[in-house]
Amino acid sequence: MIAARSAVGLVVALGIAFIAGTAATAPAEGAPPGSIVHVWGDGAEWQVRIGDLATVQNRWQPFYVIAPIVTGSPQSFGMWGFGPHDHVMHVPPHVRGTGIGTCKVLLVVQGPTGVPGQTVDVVPDPDFGIPFVRAADLDGDGTMEPLTSAASVEAAAASGLVSLFEPQPGGAPIAFQCPVRPLRG
Repeated sequence: MIAARSAVGLVVALGIAFIAGTAATAPAEGAPPGSIVHVWGDGAEWQVRIGDLATVQNRWQPFYVIAPIVTGSPQSFGMWGFGPHDHVMHVPPHVRGTGIGTCKVLLVVQGPTGVPGQTVDVVPDPDFGIPFVRAADLDGDGTMEPLTSAASVEAAAASGLVSLFEPQPGGAPIAFQCPVRPLRG
């Protein structure tokens, strides 16, 4: 059973690699530098100003792409060639608009131990069918928690419920400068 799930996870990952590698030939498509997008961080919504495209060096922050937490109300109706989705990132303690450096896009997809409808809530991307995850049963109690913090995404990845995939359109990661500021009503 576990071997079968691992094999399915590998096939899904290879399919995603093929699809996402060919998706989004313009990294800032739908979000030119200076655009404001909503993100989840520490269980709350924030705003991120999409900065200039960046080259990934040794230090970077993950910018996770997940399925919309609220069905019918995604944070993005489409960026980087993907359909409607939400974003998750670490929120620095200094949220006064100070830059936090380079952000790199990572897709949050079903992992080798994730079981759709049981341990992960999977919603296929409408454009490519990529199995984006939006919630996971992180503590094994049968209740799926929304992935609205980087800590929850990383806990789900550590347990194998989700896998993190780095799309590389044109052979390079999707990366940009990303200051954060609180969401204003």
